[in-house]
Amino acid sequence: METLTLIISNIQNYMTSLDWSYINTFIILCYGINHYKVTEGLQKVTGAQTRTRYRVILVGIAYGIALYFLRGYSVQHIENLFQSFVFALVFHKFIVEALLYWLAKHGLPESISKHLLDEEQLKKLSDGAADK
Repeated sequence: METLTLIISNIQNYMTSLDWSYINTFIILCYGINHYKVTEGLQKVTGAQTRTRYRVILVGIAYGIALYFLRGYSVQHIENLFQSFVFALVFHKFIVEALLYWLAKHGLPESISKHLLDEEQLKKLSDGAADK
């Protein structure tokens, strides 16, 4: 029982040490940048086509660096920002996207779903519904 209490305490310390404002705004920024029209505009401007994962990583690093200087963080805060970045990637990929996919599959209107999921995911959902 003492070990379980220690584990829970360490998890609580880790969760409270994360920069939640960075995590939330990073996820929102990535959704905005990875929106179809924004991605298309970036491709026209830069002439380069990048995969979503690389755009997310570049946004996270650039945003973390910007916050480091804007907030006047010390060197000790770099680890905190990096942990928040990694947590945001995992949280976004495994929890937020899974939740959105589940909502779209279980009755979220298509007018909303098409803004949250890409065409490939929507096709899988519609193919799955047609099989039933």
